[in-house]
Amino acid sequence: LAPHNNTLVIDRSHSVDTFNEHSNPNEMLSGLRYFERHIKSDPNNHGIPKAAFSWGCVDPTLLGTCMLSITEQVQKVFVAEPRLIKINSPTYILGDVHGNFHDLIAFEKVLWRMGPVLTPSNFLFLGDYVDRGEYGLEVVAYLFAQKLIAPQKFFLIRGNHEVRSIQQMFTFKTECTSKFGQVVGLKVWEAVNKCFDALPLAAVIDNKIFCVHGGIPSPENGGGYLNVFEDIPHDLPFPTTF
Repeated sequence: LAPHNNTLVIDRSHSVDTFNEHSNPNEMLSGLRYFERHIKSDPNNHGIPKAAFSWGCVDPTLLGTCMLSITEQVQKVFVAEPRLIKINSPTYILGDVHGNFHDLIAFEKVLWRMGPVLTPSNFLFLGDYVDRGEYGLEVVAYLFAQKLIAPQKFFLIRGNHEVRSIQQMFTFKTECTSKFGQVVGLKVWEAVNKCFDALPLAAVIDNKIFCVHGGIPSPENGGGYLNVFEDIPHDLPFPTTF
């Protein structure tokens, strides 16, 4: 995986990993299917029922370890992308998810039921993946896993809630520590935010449609030219100070 002329060049071995059910992203998606489902008699928990949108008897430490592995992989993908990504149509554009895993799964069932790899469209998410909703962690896990599976079809850009200081005022940091405990939770929170630090900041579709989370930049910043985005560093933990 390497940047080349503002595009991504993906090694052919990636396609093999895409359909490997034991790869980290596919194992995460499999776990999220379990999380989503209501199970009347859970064979993994002595036949005790499992409520929908719960992890049941899953060990939080194992889940946290899987999440850390996913973040380590996907961060490299984000770093390899331009700060302004260029996408071709057809592209579905989706706005703030804000920890609403129910809606994200509804989008999946309507827009990419067969998975993004087998769907003849691209998908662009405009940021604000966490906070407010109670399933920010699951939303991020899902989006990161799909990004690893289909890096040239699934695109994420950064919103104002992909910033540590905002999350500390809202819910995502607390969500991580409540689901994983203080030690593992803070590790997961920081690992996720390192990925957020590297997210692209904007996108252009067909060189005509400008997509960004927070509005059109002022012409005073770089004269209104799109190429100024590439001057912004990938490691951007404090975007308001740049």
